[in-house]
Amino acid sequence: MTLFRHVTCTLIILLSALGAYTQQSKPAEISYEGQKVSSVELAGQPDLNQRQLKTLIAQPVNAPYSQEKIDETIAALKKTGQFKDVQFDVLPQSTGLQVLFVLQPAMYFGIFDFGRASRVFSYNRLLQISDYQPQEPYTIEKVEEAESNLLAFFHRTGFFMATIEPKLQGDTTHGLVNVYFLIDLKRRAKIGKIALKGASEEEDHYLEKRLHSWRARLQTTSIKTGKPYTLAKLDKATAYLQKELGKQHYLAGNVSLISAIYDPNTNHADITFQVTQGPKITINTQGAHLWDRTRKQLIPIYQENSVDPDLVAEGRRNLVSYFQSKGFFDVKVTSHIEPQSTTQTAPSPAPAGVAHDGADAQAQAAPGRQQPASQVITYRIEKGKKGKVDSINFRGNQRYDSDDLKPHVAVEKGGFLSPGKFSDQLVRKSAKNLETFYQSNGYSDAKVTPGVSNQNGKLAITFQVYEGVQDTVDSLKLQGNKSLSEHDFAPKGLSLTPGRPFSTQLLDKDRDQIIAAYLKNGFLTAVFKAQSQPLKDNPHRVAVTYTIDEGPQVRANNVVMLGAQHTVPDLISKQAKVPVGQPLNQATLLASESKLYNLGIFDWASVDPLRPTTESDNAVLIKLHEAKRNNITYGAGFEVTNRGGSIPGGTVALPNLPPVGLPSNFTTSQQRFWGPRGSVEYQRLNFRGRAETLTIGGLAARLDQRAAVVWTAPSFWNSIWSSNLTLSGEHTSENPLFTQRFIQAGYLVQRFLDAKKTKTIMLRYSFRRSHLSNVLIPDLVGPEDINERLSTLAASFTRDTRDSPLDAHRGFYESVEVGINPKFLGSNTSFARSLGQVAYYRRIGGNNIVWANSFRLGLEMAYGGETIPLSQLFFSGGGSTLRGFPLFGAGPQRNVTVCNDPNHPTPSTCSQIRVPVGGAQMVILNSEVRFPIPVNLPFIGDKLGGVVFYDGGNVYRSVGFQDFFANYINTVGFGFRYPTPIGPVRVDFGHAINQVAGVTKNVQYFITLGQAF
Repeated sequence: MTLFRHVTCTLIILLSALGAYTQQSKPAEISYEGQKVSSVELAGQPDLNQRQLKTLIAQPVNAPYSQEKIDETIAALKKTGQFKDVQFDVLPQSTGLQVLFVLQPAMYFGIFDFGRASRVFSYNRLLQISDYQPQEPYTIEKVEEAESNLLAFFHRTGFFMATIEPKLQGDTTHGLVNVYFLIDLKRRAKIGKIALKGASEEEDHYLEKRLHSWRARLQTTSIKTGKPYTLAKLDKATAYLQKELGKQHYLAGNVSLISAIYDPNTNHADITFQVTQGPKITINTQGAHLWDRTRKQLIPIYQENSVDPDLVAEGRRNLVSYFQSKGFFDVKVTSHIEPQSTTQTAPSPAPAGVAHDGADAQAQAAPGRQQPASQVITYRIEKGKKGKVDSINFRGNQRYDSDDLKPHVAVEKGGFLSPGKFSDQLVRKSAKNLETFYQSNGYSDAKVTPGVSNQNGKLAITFQVYEGVQDTVDSLKLQGNKSLSEHDFAPKGLSLTPGRPFSTQLLDKDRDQIIAAYLKNGFLTAVFKAQSQPLKDNPHRVAVTYTIDEGPQVRANNVVMLGAQHTVPDLISKQAKVPVGQPLNQATLLASESKLYNLGIFDWASVDPLRPTTESDNAVLIKLHEAKRNNITYGAGFEVTNRGGSIPGGTVALPNLPPVGLPSNFTTSQQRFWGPRGSVEYQRLNFRGRAETLTIGGLAARLDQRAAVVWTAPSFWNSIWSSNLTLSGEHTSENPLFTQRFIQAGYLVQRFLDAKKTKTIMLRYSFRRSHLSNVLIPDLVGPEDINERLSTLAASFTRDTRDSPLDAHRGFYESVEVGINPKFLGSNTSFARSLGQVAYYRRIGGNNIVWANSFRLGLEMAYGGETIPLSQLFFSGGGSTLRGFPLFGAGPQRNVTVCNDPNHPTPSTCSQIRVPVGGAQMVILNSEVRFPIPVNLPFIGDKLGGVVFYDGGNVYRSVGFQDFFANYINTVGFGFRYPTPIGPVRVDFGHAINQVAGVTKNVQYFITLGQAF
C-alpha cells in the first residue's frame, strides 16, 4: 500500500512536470516576445569552442526576447555543419528567460560526485545545493554555478577555507558527462567573538546573558567562543534569541545573523546578530480564561512577529471559532489597540564584514521616525451561554436527499455530553463543500445559503439549496488517438459520455485516466486538450471534444547504471526491472526507484530516461549513490548497582516462563556491585555488495555479558526470498533469583506471495539452549526445565489485509504457524506445536464504529514418550487474552511454597503462591465494539474512544474436548482508547463471570499501548 501511494503521488507530480516540459519543448506555441532574457547558453557539447560559437548568437542577454533572433541563431549554428540539429528551450526564471540552445547529438549530465564531502553532508543535501536536475543537457555554466553554490554553502557551514575543483568525465558511448567535484573542506572554523547589535544596550546585555544561560545549554541553543562553527547551532541560537525577545513582549521584533567575519590565522569567525527590537506589545484577553499555549496558537501575532490590523482581525476570528467549538455559539470578540507612548529611533550602522544569508534584507529604521514604544492589544470576549447543535437541515434539495449531503457538512449535531461541532467558519466551509458537490455532478449554477437560528441555546442549522438545471453531455468527440482506442484507456467507459452529467471535475478525471494510460504504454509526452461548448439552443447541453497529441512511443533501447561502486549489478537489475525493447512504463520506473530505496543501501536513487522523451528510442539511466557502509556505535561507563532488595512490582519472571506474583514480605539479600560497563556495535551495510547487512555487537558489565551477530540478506541465492541469520549468547546474574546462560541461533527465509504484499510465508530453523543456576525459589521450575535445549523447524503463513496494523478498522488478519522439535535434531525432548489466529474487522452503523473479532487456537502434542517444556506451553489471562483475569491467571495453576531462606524454612517466612502451569491446548475468542465518545475534554479534545468487549476461552492441560465447557471462561468489560502515532493508549476494565480458584479479584484493569488484537 505504501508503494502504491508513493507511485500514485509521484505520478500526479510527473503529469504536471511532463506537461511543463511539453510546453518547453514547443516554445513556438507560447509567445515570449518582448520579455527580458537573463541568460543565453550553448548546451550539449563539452568540447566545443564556446568563444567562437557565441559570436553566432544573435539574441543578446538582458534584452527583450526576439523569436526572429532566435531563429537567426539556430540557422547560423546549423550552417557551421558541426551539429546534426539544434534545438532550443526557453525556461522562465524569476530573473528573466533562460534561453538554451541544445546542440545535437547532445550530451547530458550523468552523476554529480562530491567525494569526501558526502561523509560530512548528506548526498541529497549537496545535490540540492548544486541544483542538480535530471535530463539536463551539459553546459559549462551549470558546472560553474554548482561550484559557486557549493562553495557558498561550505562557507555558511563553517568551512571557510574549503576549495573545489570540478573534473569532467565524458562518456561518449552513452552521451553522458559525469562531474566529479574534488572538494577539500579543510578545517571547520570555531566561533569567535559574539556581538549583538541594533537593540538598546540593556536589551542586548539581557539577550547575551540568556544566550549563555543554563536553560540555553540544556536546550542546546547556547553558543560559546571556541566551539565549532555550525549552521545548525547558529540557527538554533537565532531562534532562541527570537523566542527570548518575544518573552520580553517585543512580538514585532526580529533577530537575524547578519555577518560572520573569518580570520584564517586564528581559524575563528566573529559573528554578529542584528536585533530589531520594535515596539513592546502586550496582548491581553478579558472575559474568558485561555491557557497561554492556546492563546499563542490562536493569535497569529506570536507567529508572524509583526502587528497589523489584518493579523489582529485574524486573531479575533480564531478566538470566535475556538469558543464556538467549545459550545459558546453566541460568543462575541472585540479587539482594541492602544499605543502607550512613542520614542525616537535612529538607524543602526550596518556592520562590516562578510555578509551572512539574509543580510541584504535587514531594513533600518528611518532617522527621526516616531515609533510607539509599547502597544497593548486587548481582546474582549463575551462567551454567552453554552449551547448545543440541535439539528442540521436541508431545504430545496430535490436531486439528492439528506443522507447524500450530510457527509459534505463539516458541522456536526451535538450528542451526549457534546455540544457538537460549530463555528461560523465551519458553516461557510460546509456551504462551499455542498456547492462543490453539486457542481461536480453537473449543477454548475448550484448555490447553497446557510442559515443559523438559536433558540434558548439550541442551534438549528439550515442549508438552503438552489440546485438549478443539471448540465449534461450532448456529444463526446475523440480525436488524435491513433495508437490507443477508447477501450484501451477507459475499459469501463469515460466519465463524460452522452447523457451523463457534465462538470469540470469529471473532465479532469477523464484527463488523468487518459494520460495515465498513455504513460503506461510509453507515450511519455502525450498531451491532452479538452474543449466544451454549450449548445446554442440549450446551454445546459454541452458538446465535448478531447484532442490528444500522442507524441512518440518511447522504448528503452539500453539501460545504463551509474554511481554503484560496491553493489553487484545483478542486484540492481533485479530491483529496477526495465524491459529493453518494450514501451517505457512510467509506473515501472517509479516502482523500480522505490525498490532500490527499500534495499536500505542507497541514500539517493533515480530511474529516468536519459534524455527528454522527444524520440522513440531512449536509454534508461539508473543513477545511485551508496550510503555509508560502516557504522560503529560504542559507549562506556561505570556502574554501581544493588543486586537484591525488594522485588520490583512484586513479580518475578524466569527466562522463557510467565511472570508470577510474590509475597509482599519476600526479600533477597542486599549486595552492591560496581565496575565498568561498555558496549560496542559494528554494522556493515551492503555486505558482499548484495545489500546484505552484517551487525556485530556486544556488552560487557560486572553482572551481564552478551554478544550477538546478525546477518540479513534481501535476496537468498538471488531468489525472491529474503533471509536472516542470528547468533547470540548471554550470561547474566543481574536478577538475585537466578543466574542464566543462554545461547541461541536461528536462520529464516521468507517471501511475499502476492504483489500487494498481503501474503507472507516464512520458513525457520532455530536452536536455543538455556541453563538456570542459583535459583532462589527452586519449586518455580522443574528439573527438566533447568537445562532446556530446543531445535525447532517451523513454517508460518500470514495474510494481512487490515487498513492499519496498529489500529485496524477493516480487513482480515490470518496467521498459522506449525513447528516440530525432534530429538534427532538436538532437542532434549520431542513435540509438535501449532498456533493459528483469524481476526476480522469491519465498520458497522457508521464510519466511526468498528466491530473487531479474533479467534485463536493453539495445539501441542509430545511424542515418543516425551514431555512439552514449560516455556513452550500456552497460557491465558491478561490484557490480550482474557481481560477479567490477571496476567496468565486464568489457566491451570499449582501451589508453590516461597521462603525468604530456602535452607531454613519457617512458617513465619514462608507462604504459598499460585503459579500457572500452562496447557497443551488454547482456545481464545475475543469480540469488541469500538466507538467514538462524543465529548470534548481539556488536553484530549474529541479523540477519546470507547469499547465494550467479550472474551471467552481458556487454556487446557491436554488436547481434546473432555473438559472444554467445564473450564470455558467468560469475561466482559469496557475500556477507553486514545489514538497516538504509535497506536492507541488502551485502558480496559474486565469482569470475570466464572470464578477460578486462587483468583480473589473478579475485576481487573490494564493500561497499555496498542489494541488487544
